[in-house]
Parts: sequence; C-alpha cells; structure tokens
Amino acid sequence: MGNLVVSAVDVGAPKNIGWWRDDGDEPGRGGTSLDELAALLSGDLASGRSVALGFESPMFIPRPSSAERLNKARRGEGSSPWSGGAGTAVLASGMQQSVYLLSALADAPEQLPHVGFEVEALAGPATNLVIWEAFVSGRAKNPSADNPHVDDARVAVAEFRRRWDTGSITSDIADNQVTSIAGLAVLVAGLSTDIELLTRPCVVVRAPDLPDVTASTIET
Repeated sequence: MGNLVVSAVDVGAPKNIGWWRDDGDEPGRGGTSLDELAALLSGDLASGRSVALGFESPMFIPRPSSAERLNKARRGEGSSPWSGGAGTAVLASGMQQSVYLLSALADAPEQLPHVGFEVEALAGPATNLVIWEAFVSGRAKNPSADNPHVDDARVAVAEFRRRWDTGSITSDIADNQVTSIAGLAVLVAGLSTDIELLTRPCVVVRAPDLPDVTASTIET
C-alpha cells in the first residue's frame, strides 16, 4: 500500500493551476507547473510505483436517456453542478489540461503506463495509473491558504489517501450512464485504445468541509 503515489491537479487558468503529490513516505509537495508534475509522475511510474492521479474538474457528465434530464446535476453534486457556470468553465479547462498531462506521461521514454479507472486495481499488477476526480467545493476550500489552488489539490489528495489507507474508496457521485472526459483524455493521449472508457465513470472523491474555526480558550 505504501507504494502508491497520490496526486491531484486543481485545473483552471494557467495562473490558477495548482497540484499536490504525496508518495506516502516523504512529506507531500505541491507546485503550479504541470511540466514539473509530469516529470515527477513519470519518474514514479518508471520506478515501479503506482499512481492515482486526480483532476479537480468534472471527469464525466451524465448521458441522459430523455431531454428532460439534459443539463441536470450529477447525483451527489449538490449546489456545485457540472452544468453551472463555474462547472462548465472548469470542465473545458480540465479536458485540455488532463490531455496535456497524460500526453506528457505517454511521451516519457519508459514503457506506457497501464491506465484504468478502478481504484482497487492499483493493488494488483495489471494497472499502475488510475484517473479519478477530485471534488473540492464550498467549505472544503481554504481561501486564506498561501496558494488556494495548491491547497485544493492538497486536501483532495489527503482525502483520497485517507480512504485508501482504510481500504475503502467509494465514489461520492454516482452515475452509470455517462460520457467520460477522463476516457477521452486517456484515448487522445495515446494511453489506451479501449473506447469503452468513453462511457465509464471514474471515482469521485469529495473533500470534507474544513472544521469550524473557534476562538482559543485562554487558561488562567
């Protein structure tokens, strides 16, 4: 289990990109350059480590069977739906930036990683790169952090790692009939030729709300 590297990217405008990487051994580190993250993750994969890579943007959208369900939120999204103004903007950025990062991993000189969406597969030999969706919204965010975008990625990674260590990672958004942005990114990057990925949801890990800040007690 300690062989797993967990990373997440808060996507957005170039000045607002932030990422975090936790290898389970050393203290985690973050940054703002996708090229730097790509180099780190390529090294992780080349050294035989498994990687769980999350993107803080919708990685799949519903594929409804009736027009009445068009633009409806995914089950579990609450007040931050993929189809809202902010959701659609970050979806577009996430599509481009996930393709960019995965293409960098595909271009590494080492053997192509074996990519999938099933988190449980990371414990076995068949898959060493799993794509997941990081969901950080509302009170899970810390706007007073030195870099809120890096911090968003950090809290997403921390929640994924916490669940991984308990042996149970379930998705916080449940939709079975989907169009997969993650699948599109994997295919365009050349990491797979399995077109079934285009209709397969990935795991969504929603970060918990930050604890309320209360006044400190002064002992006398």
